[in-house]
Amino acid sequence: MQPRSFLPSRLRILQATAVCLALLLLYAVSNALYPEKVLKLTEVLPPTALKEIPKNLSGLTWNAESGTLFAVANDPEYAFELSTDGHILRSIRLRGFEDTEGITHIGGTLFAVVEERRGVLSIFDIPARATEIGHDVARQLDLGQTPEKNKGFESLGYDPAGRTIFTMREGKPFVRLDIPLDEKFRPGTVRTRPLPALKVKDVAAIEFTPNGHLWVLSEASARIVELGPDGEALRTFGLDIDRKRFQPEGMTLGPDGTIYVAGEPNILAVYRAPGN
Repeated sequence: MQPRSFLPSRLRILQATAVCLALLLLYAVSNALYPEKVLKLTEVLPPTALKEIPKNLSGLTWNAESGTLFAVANDPEYAFELSTDGHILRSIRLRGFEDTEGITHIGGTLFAVVEERRGVLSIFDIPARATEIGHDVARQLDLGQTPEKNKGFESLGYDPAGRTIFTMREGKPFVRLDIPLDEKFRPGTVRTRPLPALKVKDVAAIEFTPNGHLWVLSEASARIVELGPDGEALRTFGLDIDRKRFQPEGMTLGPDGTIYVAGEPNILAVYRAPGN
């Protein structure tokens, strides 16, 4: 009996290895010749400390009906109504809430807030003169807790035309959760959508715009990425900030395209994107 030859299989392995190396080389050359284009934002308001908020400023949303911003902070848990230049108009204690990280305006006095540690989405009213809201009055959806610390749900966005709330976990893999609301704004069955084109280190905040685009803020990458309706990356903007002084955690867009960014400890910054 002739000894079995392993040459063909070894040859195939060598060929496959050569192909992989060639692909890696092509990828490296492509990145070197055509690096990701990072656009510059125009600073309207430099990162500014909001002295009335002591620490842990996080989520941010635009209320088109009042023309004001709403933000959340944790430890202690509060919502704040702000002017566009960062003046505190109202403080609302969020009684019974824990680790409030994201907020989005749904319509009228209705808002949604996500608690990262608990993995709970809450939908509730903030009446015009309210100074305290109880956790027990909210419509709630359990999104599931995350075993890893600081890798849960921090971001919220809303599509009024589709009556859908969006959220994402902070860490990879990046998957968008779409949460439809019924006629009484109660959350329905969650749908998932992977976003493989999103090349950032984390997701701190998201914003859905009327043209179907999803804007993503990454705190760890210090970038804002605009994704198209099919999840494709359209534009990437760099945040030229001192990350020891400012950790961006929240983002929203005004009707004129102005980008508002909030974050720890108590910072608000305002930008304009080219072409917006």
